[in-house]
Amino acid sequence: MVAPAWKSSSSWGSIWARAEVGRHSASKTVHSRTADARPLDGPVATLPNLARAYHAPRDGPQPDQGAVAYDGGVTGTSRRAETALCVASLVLSLTAAELGVRLTGSGDRAPTGYAPVNTGRASKQRLNSAGFRDRERSLKKPPGVLRVVCLGDSFAWGHGVELEDAFPYRLEGILNRRHSQRYEVVNLALPGMNTVDEASQLEEKGFAYQPDLVLLAYVLNDSEDPEAAEARRARDWSEPVPPPVLGRSALFRWIQRRLWATAESRRRVSGYLSMYREDAPGWVAGQKALRQIGESCWRRGVPWLVVIFPLFGNPLDQSYPFAEIHAKVAQAARAAGAQVLDLWPAFRGLHHEILVVDGVDDEHPNEVAQRIAAGQIRPVVEALLPSPEQGAR
Repeated sequence: MVAPAWKSSSSWGSIWARAEVGRHSASKTVHSRTADARPLDGPVATLPNLARAYHAPRDGPQPDQGAVAYDGGVTGTSRRAETALCVASLVLSLTAAELGVRLTGSGDRAPTGYAPVNTGRASKQRLNSAGFRDRERSLKKPPGVLRVVCLGDSFAWGHGVELEDAFPYRLEGILNRRHSQRYEVVNLALPGMNTVDEASQLEEKGFAYQPDLVLLAYVLNDSEDPEAAEARRARDWSEPVPPPVLGRSALFRWIQRRLWATAESRRRVSGYLSMYREDAPGWVAGQKALRQIGESCWRRGVPWLVVIFPLFGNPLDQSYPFAEIHAKVAQAARAAGAQVLDLWPAFRGLHHEILVVDGVDDEHPNEVAQRIAAGQIRPVVEALLPSPEQGAR
């Protein structure tokens, strides 16, 4: 067999010769094992053997100075160059990401909903002489008026929105525009109240307003016992504080908030689900309070309506995690004699950022959500109240 021209030099020829010896020996050995199963007794042309043959001492003259010989090694200079290139690429990528986050404004929360309006000012939180966020109301119902007494927490109180945008105020305006009959929606809601508080408030103050209908705005945290509510509020208002240096990076703040929001969402879902276990103290007390309200209304011949609000900080599509809780609350309210309106279907499919006061900083319903709620409640209230022909009681 004649060696190719590139194998004719002494050094490369030596390498090729060793490889050929190994190949022929391996071929003979394989034939030998096939014939009489004798053990291998010669070198095999495997990659390790070829490598050893390649690196074995070479006889004869070495390649010319102009020839290129590569022995598979990497010099220290090459390694340093590759490391520097990787570091430079990483720095360039992070810089581009930082600029992108800053230019798009993702690093800092943009105001959403009602956030541009400072509703915390005293002028935005005007209260009546009875201490409620409402018009002045007389205890005695004026002649010819149909009166709704509204119970609830900060959702019905209108946290983060103007008084005129809270759904009780809007509901009164819609009813009076649609009918010649005069309507009043007396808002007795106060931030932080739960169902137990609302049952007591109805007995102590609500019935004094001589309602034709009692409306209870139910939010899913209404079944919390006071200690759990305080602990939840403390967690909800706490956010991760970025380190002094890294906190200047919009990219770091964006990543940190995403990780925090994911963890908070999981904690929030599991917390609410556990809140409605059959033996959960808050839920047991809440069901008892619903029955108490139902019995009080029944004795006075007053119909009552439970309006269930969704939690706006979660997706409101089919992945909404609290549908089971809505069904459980609705069942308990109906068992207590109430009519029930679940508002989740009215908000299903809408993006939560157009419905909340200020993103994750304040998930109370903003003016858009309050308007939708009032529009959904209106026909149910009309059906439960006496018709204009019947007149007010």
